[in-house]
Amino acid sequence: MSNLSFASNVPLPPSPSVVADAIDRRTAVLRSKIVDVYEDSGIIEATQTTRETLSSVQAIHVLIIAFELYKIRPEILADRYAFTIPAITFISNSPYAVKIPDLFLLLTASFWGPALLWAFTAFIIPLFAAYFVNLTSKPRSRASHSSNFTYQFDPFTFNIVKALLTFVIFGQDVTFGGLIDLENVARINSAVYGGWQGVLVGTGIGTLATLYDAIKK
Repeated sequence: MSNLSFASNVPLPPSPSVVADAIDRRTAVLRSKIVDVYEDSGIIEATQTTRETLSSVQAIHVLIIAFELYKIRPEILADRYAFTIPAITFISNSPYAVKIPDLFLLLTASFWGPALLWAFTAFIIPLFAAYFVNLTSKPRSRASHSSNFTYQFDPFTFNIVKALLTFVIFGQDVTFGGLIDLENVARINSAVYGGWQGVLVGTGIGTLATLYDAIKK
């Protein structure tokens, strides 16, 4: 009889359904806290802003030009040793030599020659042409005497002019009567990804993005 009394006083484990319900409630609370932290961190707003910024024809062209500049920079503004980060014993790393762009090159023709050549052929002249030869004009309204444009600079004209300049100067070595130094042409060709053919690929991507955007509209 004493054994039965003792057994009746021993707490029995809850049923599997009760355990499952408790786990579900705790999981739901934990999930809710994670979602609240995620929303409060501003990641959602930052993601949406980044998506909206990059989802445009202008952003695609900026990325293409930035990639070209990233590849050209080490050629026209070479890195120079600055200092060494010593080894840290407890992580067993090796000394690391830190290099920074040699800003003294900004005072030399070695920088300005190829830099201006790239700037005029990849950006300035195409942008100038894209402003004046703008095929994105909208029909004039009766109340307005000036044309409205979808883009202030026509991206289609920009890519066509850039492709022509790239082919003529970097692909055919045309110097326009000695105005362009072929040494600067060779330096840009060796630095940019894929040479002048790589630049043409970039203009092709920009043209496709422009046509796709025009078709949607």
